[in-house]
Amino acid sequence: MKENQDIEALRKEVTELRKTVYSLKDTIIELTNQIETGSSDSPFEGNQYSIFPNRSNCLDGDASWDRLVNLLHKEDSGLTAAELAEKWGKSRSRTSEVLNKLAENGQIIKYRDGRLIRFRSAEE
Repeated sequence: MKENQDIEALRKEVTELRKTVYSLKDTIIELTNQIETGSSDSPFEGNQYSIFPNRSNCLDGDASWDRLVNLLHKEDSGLTAAELAEKWGKSRSRTSEVLNKLAENGQIIKYRDGRLIRFRSAEE
């Protein structure tokens, strides 16, 4: 019985989180449209700024990527995504996502070390 109550509580929480996410998406779209059309009394008039310079991939604008690459410069043997996530202060999945993008762009090197996947600076 307790397990069913826990599951139901989790379902309600997930439903509320979904509502919040959808609300935030709508707000972002609305604000972006206001900025692009200049339809508000915003300091962003004239399309000087863009919330999403590349809407197809919002990952490209992460300002802390340089810090992640700099962490790799200090490590000769390379680091795993989990090790970097801890140092970078982001989740392992987000760190792995960014690392793979950086490796695709040639900014870092991804290699296998036994069973581990490591990343190191491309400037060595």
